[in-house]
Amino acid sequence: MITHRSTPFRALLATALLTLAPLALRAAPPPLIPLEVLFADSQMRSVQLSPDGSHLAFLTTLGTGKIGIALMDLQSGKIEPLVAAKDENIKFYVWKGNDRIVYGGDLGGNESNALRAITLSKRKAIELANSHQANIDDNADTASILDNLKFDNQHVLIIGRKGVGTWTGGVYLLDVQYGDRAKAPGADVEGAFGLMADNTGLIRCLDRLQEKNVNHYIRTNLKSDFTKVASSPADTAIEAPTWQPILFGADNQTLYVITRELGQTDRLRAYDVANRSFLPGLDYPLEGEFDSLVMSWDRSKLLGVYTTTEKRNVHWFDAGRAALQAKIDGALPGTVNFIASSSADDQVHVLVSTSDRQTPVYYILNLLNPAKGRPAIMMLGSANPNLHAEDLRPQMPISYQARDGLTIHGYLTLPAGAEGKRVPLIVHPHGGPYGIRDVWGFDPEVQLYANRGYAVLQPNYRGSGGYGTEFLLAGRREWGGKMQDDLSDGVKWAIAQGYADPARVAIVGASYGGYAALAGVTFTPELYCCGVNYVGVSDLTIITSHARVAGSERLFQKNWIGDDSTYLHDRSPVNFVQNIRVPTLHAYGENDPRVDIDHWKRLKAELDRYNKPYEFVREGNEGHGFGNENARVRFYRQVEDFLARNLTRNGKVNVGPSEVIDLPAKGTN
Repeated sequence: MITHRSTPFRALLATALLTLAPLALRAAPPPLIPLEVLFADSQMRSVQLSPDGSHLAFLTTLGTGKIGIALMDLQSGKIEPLVAAKDENIKFYVWKGNDRIVYGGDLGGNESNALRAITLSKRKAIELANSHQANIDDNADTASILDNLKFDNQHVLIIGRKGVGTWTGGVYLLDVQYGDRAKAPGADVEGAFGLMADNTGLIRCLDRLQEKNVNHYIRTNLKSDFTKVASSPADTAIEAPTWQPILFGADNQTLYVITRELGQTDRLRAYDVANRSFLPGLDYPLEGEFDSLVMSWDRSKLLGVYTTTEKRNVHWFDAGRAALQAKIDGALPGTVNFIASSSADDQVHVLVSTSDRQTPVYYILNLLNPAKGRPAIMMLGSANPNLHAEDLRPQMPISYQARDGLTIHGYLTLPAGAEGKRVPLIVHPHGGPYGIRDVWGFDPEVQLYANRGYAVLQPNYRGSGGYGTEFLLAGRREWGGKMQDDLSDGVKWAIAQGYADPARVAIVGASYGGYAALAGVTFTPELYCCGVNYVGVSDLTIITSHARVAGSERLFQKNWIGDDSTYLHDRSPVNFVQNIRVPTLHAYGENDPRVDIDHWKRLKAELDRYNKPYEFVREGNEGHGFGNENARVRFYRQVEDFLARNLTRNGKVNVGPSEVIDLPAKGTN
């Protein structure tokens, strides 16, 4: 990485007093939005205040083509580059006091972050850890941050190696001023997973697999032993534990936890670690998916909790914060607004305002100098100021019944002029698959398809998060099974409702969504006229047989994906390529640490073997999704062209019977 000295450069975004006017949908069709606009790197994101509220930092391109860090002085309004990346895109950063920032980024999507630190006063970066592939030697001096240690300006808590030549990984305190590592006190937790530290960096919570259960442990202090406080069945513990610690309060004895019971609502509770009992006064049922707690800056007070149902919601426990939220929402109508960062005195805040038709817009809320008795809100800038709400399409929450009676929720986005017409439909399943869900909000991919005249259906199929434990568990070991049925039933629903032209239905997805696209064109080939697989799993045996998988990940694979050899064969689309009837497009990154490039190699061999028409994109310096802006634009240009050629075929597609093709699929190798 190269660190720039403090020199002014043209402000990325103008600072202005907040003025908003209601926006209406255009009567005429919107113009075609250029791909370079839709998929541009954000001009502003991850906006964070220094603890004293004097500066804010944010991630931006800095005009270099790589993501770096910019710094804004809130007194003068001056914006300047702080760090520009030479080789890697900076993915995250954290303030350590008012003068130091720790930041990290990977190389070519390898998801092994190099860590660096820089001070505002000296502008000199030091190395803290390397990306795994930054060294030829496998003993790279690597680190993964376990806890930022908000109240310790000198250290972060990491999992990694102590130094080159040290094979055994462990939990260390990493000195962000000098780069030294020291074994964290009480961190001898070999074989445990689910590690969680208190505010001092002491590991206080962990999980252990013991017989048929995952047992959850806590301890009172460094000298005390870990004591079991709860137990979850091993086959559900990874994604649906009965006990989930979230955060320690300022006293390091109050532990906020989510308790889960099958068929019951998740509950947010406060646990007294010293007395081994729940504290009275907090037993809040969580509707939808838990997002995050809202704490005072010093973590002495719980202010609220964010959850997601159809949209993002907040419940305030603090009356003062509820009143402030009402004022913010009154000033920023029609959007979801939340505080993303605060000063230590809770008087200066960064606001984020967003919606399905608006990329994040950032504001400063200053409670120290209210104007005319009201909080002063100043606009900072937008993630993508070149996108305009009137050119984008609304995302509508929908629901339908799966064939077994289960209600499936999701979202439908219609192109302009679609009212009363059948239009081409893209089924767009999310990745994950478990515990992940599509949410209401801006999505450049969805907006691309809607802007080009396609309807987009985003089903939150069984196994998705946010719909209760039973709904989550209903997706276990249903790759290519009932999770795929839910997508097929969504196609039939969209046709029955008059939204979709049955002759023009495509399936497009990434990661697990890419697997679902492959399963769609192999297990239900009658439904789709084309498919796009983006970094998708093609062969389940590659995932479950990976040599470096161990511990909790192995447990997850066994109980959620499956480990029976016949099952893995029959649910792997690569084994049924002969069923494909339509053109397909595939995209993979060479450095993908999640979906190994072998998924594409095996799939390509079968596509060639059966002479199936396909197109492919293979990026040598990308990972699980294309992080480089140019690579991303190239890929979506090919997707745009592919859909334009293949989502318009004549003749009616037969929706077929009410089940996915029986597995094992017909015509096995």
